Amino acid sequence: MHRRLLGIAAGVALGMAAMNAQAPRVVPRPPAPATPGAPAGESATPDGYQPIPQWLGQTHAALPARTAAYAVETVAEGVNGAWFRFLPDGRILVAEKNGRIRIVSQDGKLSSPLGGMPSNMYAAGQGLYSVQPDRRFAANRTIYLTYAVLPEGVDAAKQRSPSHVHVASAKISSDDMRLEDVKDLLDAEGIGGRVIQSADGTLLIETSVPAGLGIKSEDWMQPQQLDSLMGKVLRINADGSIPKDNPFVDKPGARPEIYALGFRDPQGLAIHPKTGKVWTSEHGPRGGDEINAVEKGKNYGFPVIGYGRDYTGKPINNDKTAQAGMEQPVYFWTPDIAPAGIGFYSGKLFPAWQGDLFVSELAGKCLARLVLKDERVIGEERLLVDLNARIRAVNEGPDGALYAMTDGNGGKIVKLVPKK
Repeated sequence: MHRRLLGIAAGVALGMAAMNAQAPRVVPRPPAPATPGAPAGESATPDGYQPIPQWLGQTHAALPARTAAYAVETVAEGVNGAWFRFLPDGRILVAEKNGRIRIVSQDGKLSSPLGGMPSNMYAAGQGLYSVQPDRRFAANRTIYLTYAVLPEGVDAAKQRSPSHVHVASAKISSDDMRLEDVKDLLDAEGIGGRVIQSADGTLLIETSVPAGLGIKSEDWMQPQQLDSLMGKVLRINADGSIPKDNPFVDKPGARPEIYALGFRDPQGLAIHPKTGKVWTSEHGPRGGDEINAVEKGKNYGFPVIGYGRDYTGKPINNDKTAQAGMEQPVYFWTPDIAPAGIGFYSGKLFPAWQGDLFVSELAGKCLARLVLKDERVIGEERLLVDLNARIRAVNEGPDGALYAMTDGNGGKIVKLVPKK
């Protein structure tokens, strides 16, 4: 009898697993636009809208008293970059938007695209969002990547932004030619997102919610919903399992991967070198681009509060900018700058920049230097203005120089060094 009951229970479990396999989770997406063509660009300046900050310096900070003269050197050309990171030997690992990973040698030569990319990658539009070497890459040759996957059965012609961002691990072959042992770790549900690894080895992933021209922000409340992974910062272990100390692990109905919530379209992701806190940059709608210092379990507000307006120019939630239980951005920009990658500087080549946060600007076509004091911005400076180029990503190099990547098919990686 006991064995029979065990058999029935096992059969029920198998049946439920089969049902779940046949009925994958449905994640909402807006319908495709009625008229052909892509929506308007990433940034649209609002007409005269200037929200009131919560404190002096939360926006429009003054020019810093200390600065540094720098020269710009070209490191590599011809990249279609989305993200880049340094390998332990000083080479640069580049994720290209068209779904390719390439390695830049120390003398600036671009490798051929690595083979063995995930077989389920959806290469229409942007296929690859980021790549991150494991902290022990020199020993295990492991990397992590975020990329687009079109869910099975979805008609891309009928949905806008139909793909989901996925997180995977892989190993780079010993001859640097291809990826091996590719493992899909998580369907993160959002329309895009980046991955970074923290000091404890866990992976932090940011995800976006559908947004843009023709989408009303208040119709997409997923950033506030704990049963959705969209509009979140997520945290998983390097093997895809869930850390036991995640904030919503024991909350009924909540996704245990969630680390923080209330984001619209985060584009940059960095870890503070001293505090270990996660920082993000975020695209607002029309205005309201943000920098956030992210804490476990906290709510960063969108679309309940924010400093921007919808693409129609109409207020979001009556222009509400603050609410109890929701966090304020460290800094915001209205009009837009379209912030992308971010990075902290702790090198020795530029003493005046120690501890500063650098923000890539797409619409602003520059690199913003934010001078920080106790998580408040006390100065803002615009660098690389003469390049007149959209800046996609920024990182400190192992040589103490500051590296930035320009956007587009003919993008460059440049480095800033002290001016002689």
